[in-house]
Amino acid sequence: MVSYSSSEMKRNMPSPCDILSYLPDNVIENILIFLPLRDAVKTSVLSKKWRRNWVTLPHLAFDDTFRNKPPRELMLTIYQVLLLHQGPILKFTLSLPGFKCCPEIKHLISFLARNDIQDLTLCFSSSDWSRGSPKLLETIFACLQLRHLHLSYCLFDPPPTFEGFDNLISIEFQDVPFEVDILKTFICKCPLLERLTLKGCFYIGNLDIDAPKLKFLYIHARWHATFLPSNAYRKALKNSETSVIIGFFRSLPVIESLNVGYQCWQFLAAGNVPDRLPANLKYLKTLELPALRFEFLREFSCALCLIRSSPNLQKLRLGVGYTKSDTADNVKTVDKFVESQDFSDISLNKLREVEMQINDFSKPEMEFVKLLLVKSPLLETMHIRQRDGDFYNGYRILKEVTRFRRASSTAEIIYFGPNEKP
Repeated sequence: MVSYSSSEMKRNMPSPCDILSYLPDNVIENILIFLPLRDAVKTSVLSKKWRRNWVTLPHLAFDDTFRNKPPRELMLTIYQVLLLHQGPILKFTLSLPGFKCCPEIKHLISFLARNDIQDLTLCFSSSDWSRGSPKLLETIFACLQLRHLHLSYCLFDPPPTFEGFDNLISIEFQDVPFEVDILKTFICKCPLLERLTLKGCFYIGNLDIDAPKLKFLYIHARWHATFLPSNAYRKALKNSETSVIIGFFRSLPVIESLNVGYQCWQFLAAGNVPDRLPANLKYLKTLELPALRFEFLREFSCALCLIRSSPNLQKLRLGVGYTKSDTADNVKTVDKFVESQDFSDISLNKLREVEMQINDFSKPEMEFVKLLLVKSPLLETMHIRQRDGDFYNGYRILKEVTRFRRASSTAEIIYFGPNEKP
């Protein structure tokens, strides 16, 4: 047995002023990763051991913490950091308000490509965007190890020689313009793609997605066409037996989360809407329909089709779209449709959370709430938000809803009036 005197133990313990030097390397790395890059560099003054710890960081982010640096000074700082850096750079972020794309970016991306970059974010200034920018970004397509790509306010035009990103699993494009079919072709060259986010992109034409592994799809569009055919084609669909919704979801077999906006919703409701899809969306867990109009038969039946076809749905969020005041005839049509329905084939055994916005609690809206409550044995919360109306109408709605039968004995119904906040 070995024993130490108290004086010997004190000699072997680190000095209180240098205790940071004795932290394990993995602890130090985790601390630095969660610090802003500027602060991580400043830790070099803490102790001798920390002096060069930051130079091996695999994640580098030039973000809001560098907002006060002029563009030339910022690029010089980036070059200095890269010059001192050692080891691979797995994640790189360049996202500053007002930052303008410049020729040096091309060389920067080339450097990152040689360092096996896997996660790349480039967000440029909207005021600087121009159609003369593509050549500055051609080097992106040399980053063959990319797994995550996020681009904002820049042109995206793969060169003819581009063969694809074999490892890419997520894409986020914001205000990125495309030539017709460019995105379709690009997605086909990303066989592992699981997440696709498109915000404010335009000139996209008729978007056709072929991504068999896609699990998450978010589209917020202000485009000329997004999943939308021409007006002539849309008119032809209106009275045809073709079901657009079947073709749409056939190309998304493993989708887990889906947000369907107004324009896309109009497209899905075109043609002959079936009671359910040929194949269930068995991976779909979250469904958001922020602009559903209950007074229109095609849209109401389309929502029922999706719910029937989503046996593992866990979260459902429903908003209401803008409707004209004269919808009485439409409501009567939907009422008759609801009365003719047999809902015995609808099962929502995993649904736990519902958020629903309503107009005036029309009969279609009321029947929809009834359906969700009676078919969801695991339901935990249902939030109902009234968009318009007054206190007395809200009281009537709440009183009526609380009387509906529920499959879940623990389901909580939470009501918010037009001016109430959570």
